[in-house]
Amino acid sequence: MDKPARAPAVRGRNPRDIRSASCRLPILAAVPLLAACGTGALAEAEGRRLAVDDAARLIAEHSTLPGDSQVVRVVAELWVDYTLLALHLDADTTLATLDVEPVIEQPRFDLMMSALRDHVLEVDTVVGDEELTERFAAELPGARATASQILLAFPRAATTRQRDSVLAFAHSLKNQLDTDGDFATLAERFSADPGSGRRGGSMGTFSRGQMLAPIDQAIFALGPGELSDPVETTLGYHLLRLDSLEVPELSEVADEFRQRILLERFGAAEAAYIMQLDSVAGLAIADGSVEIARALLDAVPSRLSGGAARRPLLTWTGGAYTTGDLMELLLGSPEGFAESVAAAGDEELEAALLRLGREELLVEEARARDLEPAESVIDSLAADARRVIRERIAVIGLVSRANASPVDPPVQEAGDSAVAGAGDPVAMGPEALVEAALIRVISGEQEIFPLGAVAFLLRSQGDWRVHEGRIGTVLERIREIQSS
Repeated sequence: MDKPARAPAVRGRNPRDIRSASCRLPILAAVPLLAACGTGALAEAEGRRLAVDDAARLIAEHSTLPGDSQVVRVVAELWVDYTLLALHLDADTTLATLDVEPVIEQPRFDLMMSALRDHVLEVDTVVGDEELTERFAAELPGARATASQILLAFPRAATTRQRDSVLAFAHSLKNQLDTDGDFATLAERFSADPGSGRRGGSMGTFSRGQMLAPIDQAIFALGPGELSDPVETTLGYHLLRLDSLEVPELSEVADEFRQRILLERFGAAEAAYIMQLDSVAGLAIADGSVEIARALLDAVPSRLSGGAARRPLLTWTGGAYTTGDLMELLLGSPEGFAESVAAAGDEELEAALLRLGREELLVEEARARDLEPAESVIDSLAADARRVIRERIAVIGLVSRANASPVDPPVQEAGDSAVAGAGDPVAMGPEALVEAALIRVISGEQEIFPLGAVAFLLRSQGDWRVHEGRIGTVLERIREIQSS
């Protein structure tokens, strides 16, 4: 009952480290730059404005980087996020004004699925000694093999006739080895694996599961000194020899092995339950869903029309997973998530969509059985989330002595900061705290702290805007300031 990660983030809006250029920004004194003045606003947040002139002066006077649209955009994005954070903290030091429901969705889901497993899965949790002994003899958990191979590789885009020819040659080498052929000599002469071939075919020592499945299965089925028949993989045919085998005593691995058997039982029971749930609910993928999903993955829009958002990708009795649901997932996923899913083939993408549908079915089933976490548990999850956010706020430096709590690190005195003129932390309001935090980042004193899910929360609940069309105006003002 695994659930895809839904850690929210704002696609295309996460600030990048503007100090990745070849030069660093100088550490200069903070000056009042963020007042509501200048030729319009580059960014706005909850009634506050970052004026075009102020943004230009901030970059021109405090940066050795040339005027660049990405630098301007990052400054605007950081200003929005820092302002929203500072205003929430100023309104309530416990961050009660911030709805953290999206970031507690995953742990809440996990609790529901755990409760559902307890209710619907019937698994024998007793692994008897006889079964344990038989499984140990068959599977050799913890065993380590030392082995050798001769790889006879397929030609590129090999035809059936060419593959048959490689197999025939593999059998001929096997016959030589069964008589008086020297494995190391033949490996050095014929093996296409450059690593083991140069070492007389030696593959070294390895545990189960480290090699390709056909090789792993063949080697651990051999006795020491035995030679396998040709084993086929995508690379070619392998002649394998088990040189030695280290097998632990059952008593050494019994507890871990017994736990693995139990996990297998639970996995099988869970798969059977989900298959039954799919069948009863009639879960089905709609025509064209893969193409629609791929189009969204290639370019996630900021919004969809009502009709497009309601188009079902998956359907089941009494429910559907829509294009709008998928877009919400993509907008709220970590940077790079959409690109990684888009790289999957059509069959993999269809399977991923079906998993999303099953997730919704499982949630519905858990709710039907009244398995939602108790309010006290949800409150605890929310409190933990707000505590983590406060920790991030403290790292950024948006906590003053006036809004600090016992869990925050000590607020730095103004004189201790490398940025002079930052003001008295006791008296600094949200705007001054944001200004000082921005200067620390631009000056190179402090790294950009990735906000990820926090940025999504802030922007989804706040009133904000970055005026992309004014970036060019900011660049013009930067040039004017630098030339004056």
